[in-house]
Amino acid sequence: MKQYSFEMTNKQRGRVEHARATAANADIARAQIVLAYGQQFDVAALYSDIDAPHRILGEIDCANFPMSDLPWLMREAAAIEGGAA
Repeated sequence: MKQYSFEMTNKQRGRVEHARATAANADIARAQIVLAYGQQFDVAALYSDIDAPHRILGEIDCANFPMSDLPWLMREAAAIEGGAA
């Protein structure tokens, strides 16, 4: 597991924030961040930093996310972002 950091831009104010998620890979981390914050923020496509798991408080912990649910996760994140998976 790694902790992935993503920049997010507030859709209304343009302010840049950061969100972190610990996951098996960057795709799971980003999609979980989109599910949590995607209504208010545009989440960068690529992570901005990788750290050891659980290094920074306030992360989304998706370390136990089952790979079998990955297609569902990607569909939900794409729906929030207005795209198709």
